[in-house]
Amino acid sequence: MAIFMNETVTVTVNSVDLTDHITSVDFVENASEIETTAMGDANVTRIGGLKDGSVRISWHQDYASSEVYATLNPLLGTATTVVVKPTSAAVAATNPSKSVSALVSELPFISGDVGSLSVFDTNWNFTGAVTTATS
Repeated sequence: MAIFMNETVTVTVNSVDLTDHITSVDFVENASEIETTAMGDANVTRIGGLKDGSVRISWHQDYASSEVYATLNPLLGTATTVVVKPTSAAVAATNPSKSVSALVSELPFISGDVGSLSVFDTNWNFTGAVTTATS
């Protein structure tokens, strides 16, 4: 896959494809930094520590059966699987998927001004290792 436009990114939550209700997704992995600088060192040194991350999603709200609210509401307070792919094509070396268990720690019920589109944002922290699939 060459440079591409975020147009067909796919997101599934708890095995439900909710891509058509998502306007933005940030799947961020990070590792803590542990300083290892010792006496006599001329520069600060570090090693990587525990890995962590989060998935931030901007949603269009939908209360219909099998849609956003019906899928996410029962998950509040639990860990669920989130899978993200760069395009809707099959998983491949040029279209890897990232899968992780994330804690559904927040779920806005309604958000917005009068006359505006009903949208909301979530930010869920990872609860384990990220899996990358390439086939």
